[in-house]
Order: sequence, then structure tokens, then C-alpha cells
Amino acid sequence: MANVTFSKYKDLFETELELLQNPVCATCDVRQDLKHPLLPWLVGSNFLNTKERIVFIGKPHRGLPGEILASGIIDPTSEVEGGLWDIHWPYWSYTREIAENLYGANAIESIAFTNLIKCTNTDDVDATTPTMARGCISELQVIWREIEVIEARTAVFYTYNLYRELLNDIPFALDGTINEVTPADHIIPCRNKMLHWWDRICETPWTNRFRILVVGHPERMGKPEYIDLITKWIQCGQ
Repeated sequence: MANVTFSKYKDLFETELELLQNPVCATCDVRQDLKHPLLPWLVGSNFLNTKERIVFIGKPHRGLPGEILASGIIDPTSEVEGGLWDIHWPYWSYTREIAENLYGANAIESIAFTNLIKCTNTDDVDATTPTMARGCISELQVIWREIEVIEARTAVFYTYNLYRELLNDIPFALDGTINEVTPADHIIPCRNKMLHWWDRICETPWTNRFRILVVGHPERMGKPEYIDLITKWIQCGQ
């Protein structure tokens, strides 16, 4: 998975955004022992060749999963290749099956997978603070810059219940092009539960059809139903 596309993220974190060195990071209330921004879990070597160019975006990670580089950022490549991609947790297994529905057995090379907020505040249950969320999403706009750098065309945020209001703005959307396919409070059935489902489309400098879905996290959701819903949503837009 180490490739030129992935290196763009490293340059973005270390050079352009100067994560950990900029004033926003300096005043963040994240735990000091965990103050290490996580690079994307993966950017497949075939990502740029797919028509969807899909990036999956999850909630904050736990602990320090990977190699801490000299700059203080974390490269999780060894953790993913060492087994994370194959574990059964919904965050990974649901994403893996969605990707395999689209791209087959070697799907890991065709998608990108990252987190909404770059640092974590926990080794266990999520403890993201408003300061962390505002700093990463709204002030530094890290996730939007990540999407922009690799010119993604599709984004699935598994983060509906995590500071959703900070995703109202799409910084790179061309003026007047954001189309709310469903409202922010829209829900759909997923087996015996209801799933939040916020679907939008906009134009960007690199594509006239950037699709973004902010959806409930896969944990505790019926696996076949959740995977089918996300897979069909991705396929119907192409």
C-alpha cells in the first residue's frame, strides 16, 4: 500500500498543515501522551484508477496504532498490513465487504480509509472533545484537505453521531452546487433498527459530481443489510 498517493498525505500533515506545530494543535486539549495525528489507515495503489475514488471515514482511533515518525505523526501501515484489515470488528469487516463487493478480493488496493479526527483522546471508549473536533474539522479542515489532495469522488462518513454539525460546510464545493439529496435528519430502516442517512452531492474543482454520505456507524447494525445499503448507494451514483 505504500505509494505516491499515500505520500501526499504525509506531506499534507507534516509540511502544509504542520500538524502538532501549528497554533490550533498547540492549544488542543487532547491527552498529551496520545497527541500524535494518525495518517490514513490506507490509500490503495489502484485508488486513482477507480471511477468512484471512494474514501471511507471513521471515528477517532484508539491508542497509538502504528509507527510514530520523527514529526510526531503516526504511520499505521504496518498495523493494517499486520492484520487490522482482516479483523472482525464492524468498522473493518463491514468496510472490507463493501469494498470487495465493488472491487473483488484485492479491494484494499482500490479504496482509501481514514479518520474524521486525527488524534485520539482514549485507549478505549471515544472521548473526543469539542475543541478537538472544531480544531481538526473546522479550523484546520484536515479531513477536507485529505479528500482534496487525492481528488476523491465519493466519501462515506461513518460519523453521523460525532459532531455532525461541523460537516455542514463542504469547503471545496463550488458556490451554489451543494444538493441535499436527503436532509440531515433523514433515517432509513436497516434490519430492525433505523439508520441515519444524510446524502449530498456537489461540484468541486476536480469533479462535477462529488458524493458524500454521512451515515450511522456500522457497529451494532445488521451486517448484511448495512453492507447492502452502502454498496448500493455507491453503485447507484456511477
